[in-house]
Amino acid sequence: MELRSTVDVSEAVAGLDDLQKKHIPFALAKTLTACAKAGQSAVQASLGEKFTLRNNFTRQGIRIKPAEKNATRIEADVHTHTDTPSHPDYMEPQEEGGEKVPWGGHHYIAVPTKYLRQIAGQIVRSDLRIGVIMANIGDVYENDRTIRGLKHQRGTAHATVFFIQEFNGRKYVFMRYYKMHQAMPIYLLIEEANIKPRLEMEQTVDAAVQAAFPEKWRDTWRQIMVRGLRVTI
Repeated sequence: MELRSTVDVSEAVAGLDDLQKKHIPFALAKTLTACAKAGQSAVQASLGEKFTLRNNFTRQGIRIKPAEKNATRIEADVHTHTDTPSHPDYMEPQEEGGEKVPWGGHHYIAVPTKYLRQIAGQIVRSDLRIGVIMANIGDVYENDRTIRGLKHQRGTAHATVFFIQEFNGRKYVFMRYYKMHQAMPIYLLIEEANIKPRLEMEQTVDAAVQAAFPEKWRDTWRQIMVRGLRVTI
């Protein structure tokens, strides 16, 4: 997913003389690249407010394409690069909304329940992620990690059983911890889900670019003047 923000440079170049105008392609390319970096930083800074991030993969997936001074159209873009071998770019529907369906041969989307959040918090640790659990469905899962959040119970989860069962007409992954009298639904299994747009990357990038352009443009010309105006023939 690529996003572009239009900047009106007519006023910025109006006062330049003929010699300076020969440097416009370089100045524009350098300035627009700097503005794209400002947009990239703004989006990266906003991610933690909108999503629960397990690691830096999503932040690192917000990238830019620098502008080229010799291009027919001088432009830079900010884009997402968060596709994986089993999923397409998962940030695109976060910007535009859409339908989420299972990928990579899977049949269900696993949605964490409030019970799992009690145990694992907002960032589900590796041994309670759905991939590990599905690999141990129906078997006793030996684990030396401590299960927390089960009221006042504390202990080592060295005997945990995971199984799939329907409850109230919906399919869940249940967990029975060795100190628990009852099993707990920790994932709801659904076949599709609607994603509401909440990334707001376009607005964030545009605001950052418009705010950054005047200063970046002046900085670029200061650097050009310090180096001395040179024209290559």
